[in-house]
Amino acid sequence: MARILVIDDDAFFREFLCRLLAAEGHDPAAAATVAAAAGLAGAEDFDLVFLDVRLPDGSGLDLLPRLRALPNEPEVVIITDAGDPDGAELAILSGAWDYIEKSASQEALRLACLRALRFREKKQDSLPVRRPGIIGTGPAMERTLRQLGRAARSQANVLLVGETGTGKELFARAIHDNSPRAGAEFVIVDCAGLQETIMASELFGHRRGAFTGASGDKPGLLARAHGGTLFLDEISELSLEMQKGFLRLLESHTYRPLGDNREIPVDFRLVCASNRDLAALVAAGAFREDLFYRIRAVTLSPPPLRAMPDDLPDIAEHHLTRICRAGKLPLSMLSGDLLDLFAGYDWPGNVRELVHVLDALVAAAPLEPELLPSHLPRDVRVRFVRSLAARARQSARPKPSPPQSPACDLAEDGLPLEWNAHKRQAHDRVERLYLERLLQVCGGNIVTAMNLSGLSQSRLYGLLRKHGLGLG
Repeated sequence: MARILVIDDDAFFREFLCRLLAAEGHDPAAAATVAAAAGLAGAEDFDLVFLDVRLPDGSGLDLLPRLRALPNEPEVVIITDAGDPDGAELAILSGAWDYIEKSASQEALRLACLRALRFREKKQDSLPVRRPGIIGTGPAMERTLRQLGRAARSQANVLLVGETGTGKELFARAIHDNSPRAGAEFVIVDCAGLQETIMASELFGHRRGAFTGASGDKPGLLARAHGGTLFLDEISELSLEMQKGFLRLLESHTYRPLGDNREIPVDFRLVCASNRDLAALVAAGAFREDLFYRIRAVTLSPPPLRAMPDDLPDIAEHHLTRICRAGKLPLSMLSGDLLDLFAGYDWPGNVRELVHVLDALVAAAPLEPELLPSHLPRDVRVRFVRSLAARARQSARPKPSPPQSPACDLAEDGLPLEWNAHKRQAHDRVERLYLERLLQVCGGNIVTAMNLSGLSQSRLYGLLRKHGLGLG
């Protein structure tokens, strides 16, 4: 669903177009003048604007630069009278995405809307995403980051769901950093540690004398979040009574500090996170259904570590470097054997568990240039070895052969005829040939191999492990 603004002084056409857009599942708004349109566009975010050129209080083209300069950067389709080529050309030159004549058919208007929104989606997908602390370039991470970029540029409430340790707070902060609210505060509320008896004071603040010990005015977290983002971490831990209070806040966007009789308006973007199944909690009566639907306009799931096997070496190297620098220690590297252990483990605690393991490794061997499996605490090493053994038993079980389809047929040279499979296999062949040549030239020296290839130690080990090759 897109938010669309129709600016036209023709009441019949304006109503007709709004009805057409609503029937397509969009949320239309309407204005008949430049002044009314400027007010609406300044107060709300729109994805698309249909703009008439001739308006009672001025030219729609004069409004066009202001529309294109809005934080949400809506696409603009100019509405022209029949047979007005000069107006159409001027519209495109002024920055409109497209133009359409008022006399166009319903289907033509529908297509103009669809094409503009598709263009907008592709354009936003290509925009870079600032993501400090979020490591990974694999398919799972790239897909999530594309969704994050689209969510950040809207004003919709976002719900982050997923396992413990996947970095939901990092993703929430990235949503804020990539949004029009990035210049304001990102305020975190730890719902698991929020006590019901002090919730009102913490969130809403209080006035002097509101209760015993209130010696002065104190602003709450909501005052800090005004204009910015409010992040409710582990929202599933709120009691039903606190959920009721948050629902009222979301509906009214006003609050009252303790000891005050005024309702204060507040403007914030809401992002929530939960590692529990909120839909199941709703079914069990432990979470309010109306609040659940309010907070999940957009749902994002940061990928678990086991879904990013190709990114694991880079993630581990990033955090190992950070840990060494924080402790003012020489930088260490992870051995190939240790990375093999990492790759064979499911990481139920995800990145948080990985960081704990790296902390233990550095504590055990703070001055070692290369960290080995022997540096792991005994219980951790046993856990990793058991995981590897379980995987080996699983892979040793005979698997039924999948049915072959024409798309999986092989050409005479052994390459599959299906394009994506062909591309992957050809890429793997080239990758292996390169690595074999690199090993031959460097004589098994890891430092030489890294310098010649330009690959990091963890990435090089990961590629060698993928192809079953070894140094030396």
